[in-house]
Amino acid sequence: MRGSLTRRMVIASALLMLLTSAASAVLLLAIRDQRSSAQLARKSQEVLVAAARVERLLVDIETGTRGYLLTGEDRFLQPAHAGETDFAQASSELVDLTRVTEQNEAPGRLTAIHVSGTAQAIKIKGESYIRDYFRPIVAAAERGDPAARSVENAQLGKTMFDDIRWDSNTLEQTEQRIAAERDDRARANANQATIAAIAGLGGTVVLVGFFATYLSRAIVRPVRQASLTAHRLASGDLSTRMPTTGVAEIGVLEKSFNTMASSLQRSQSELANLLEEQGALRRVATVVAEGTQPEKVFAAVNEEVARLLDVHGTRLMRYEADGTVTFVASWGEPTIVPAGTRMVLDGRNIGSLVRSGGRPARIEDYEDAPGSLAAIARERGVRSTVGAPITVAGRLWGAMSAFSKADKPLPSGIERRLADFTDLVGTAIANTQARADLTASRARVVAAADAIRRRIERDLHDGTQQRLVSLVLDVRNARASVPDTQPQLRTELADIADGLVAALDDLREISRGIHPALLARGGLGPALNGLARRSPLPVELDNNLDGRLPDQVEVAAYYVVAEALTNAAKHARPTAIWLAADVVDGRLRLTVRDDGIGGADPANGSGLTGLTDRVEALGGTITVQSPPGEGTTLQVWLPLSAPVQSG
Repeated sequence: MRGSLTRRMVIASALLMLLTSAASAVLLLAIRDQRSSAQLARKSQEVLVAAARVERLLVDIETGTRGYLLTGEDRFLQPAHAGETDFAQASSELVDLTRVTEQNEAPGRLTAIHVSGTAQAIKIKGESYIRDYFRPIVAAAERGDPAARSVENAQLGKTMFDDIRWDSNTLEQTEQRIAAERDDRARANANQATIAAIAGLGGTVVLVGFFATYLSRAIVRPVRQASLTAHRLASGDLSTRMPTTGVAEIGVLEKSFNTMASSLQRSQSELANLLEEQGALRRVATVVAEGTQPEKVFAAVNEEVARLLDVHGTRLMRYEADGTVTFVASWGEPTIVPAGTRMVLDGRNIGSLVRSGGRPARIEDYEDAPGSLAAIARERGVRSTVGAPITVAGRLWGAMSAFSKADKPLPSGIERRLADFTDLVGTAIANTQARADLTASRARVVAAADAIRRRIERDLHDGTQQRLVSLVLDVRNARASVPDTQPQLRTELADIADGLVAALDDLREISRGIHPALLARGGLGPALNGLARRSPLPVELDNNLDGRLPDQVEVAAYYVVAEALTNAAKHARPTAIWLAADVVDGRLRLTVRDDGIGGADPANGSGLTGLTDRVEALGGTITVQSPPGEGTTLQVWLPLSAPVQSG
């Protein structure tokens, strides 16, 4: 019996060791997969940031080229040349990042290869756009070649740019899909590891219970304790431990259980922390990707960081040119430098350390630290603080800090976790600045075009029109002086005078189309009345405008209404048109409606395409609803204040 028991105990011990080792190995592999997934997630974020930078540089080149071709002013070429200079490095960095991802992304290697190929295509097409379009077209425009500003060249540039943007969107979508698939694999591996661990523990319990009846009273009690411990572990209580009172193999079994429980507890804690951090980063990244204003991103980041790192408070600060710092967002402990406070970075504090070093910093104790911020920290009971820089377009923009009042210092490595969030903050700020710069650039182009229209209208009115009027008077005076004996000459002079009057009327109509004099003199309200009177179809006008509006708003509104009335008369075959204009909540609202055949689609090309750019350049919106057989309704909203420009 003793030999059989020993043999069975040896077999049972071997099985127990096998099960526990397998469970630990599965969990360790799951941890490794999670860490690898986190590293690849950061690489994906770097790829997305690099792709956004390449696209922004190409937008600068395209916008600058278009502005220069429209106005001929060299200032529009400055951002374009800057984008041309930085494109080679930015595109090469994007290609290198996608190649690294391709090497490391084994399960999705074919997709990663596609991403790498798309990045290479963006680089090649971007270089081709700069080499074959941007440089030649600018050079031709500088030589005064009229072909440089032709519609064919403009369409060629747009086609090449749209092709690159399509590849950029494809790259971003593919990279995001890779990240989602990677997360799914990581969760699946974690679930499999949990199932394997539970199965291993369950097998251990069954095995121990089976051999419990064959053991003596000296062994039964430890085995029962082992069974109870295993049950608690299987139920999720990984903090439970067995008393190590057994001898020989029983003692080894007890220690093995405790080791396994400790390993499971550590693995569970690491997995929970990693998943929590990835969830927080994903939530913040989603807010950034949605184009949310930086102020809302700041608040979201502060809250996520404070909850994730388990600190008493967080602060997000912006460095000012005069050496001060402005706290733009905060979370927790509002009495410790609230948001909106501006202070001098004197003495020793996290803001000054990050600013001087340009890298993460840490303060373990404020006891002897000099300066006003250190004094506030001591007064409020802050014991330790960490901070990480926020970089925007290669420039140190600000910093984010997290502080604790606990006696023990903040854990090591917390700076790296904080830096992951500051990278997203920098991306949000850069995206906002890029959108604001693009809007301001479009507004400047529209303003320049309007100024040219006004100058041409003045030149025609003050020069050519006055000359034609003088010629008409001269011809009529000459006709009056012709004697009655020359009726043929009198008739010819009368015909010439009538022709000059007709030419003068045509010139006035052209001048009105370039920039209506009525709009310049009386404002939008009278100009809309004039459009309604000149329309070939009856127009029911509801004009609720009082006084003048900003010039750029009046010009944009006038041309939108003029184009809408022209389109309705030419294509919609309506019996009547309704036009309404009013100001609501600081915005101009225009509504043009007809009872025609409907079915209009601005995406198929119309005069409204160019006007849409004008409206959006002013921060407005334009919508068209045209169901077949139910007429067409066009509505425009234009803010009366200028678009906010980025600083």
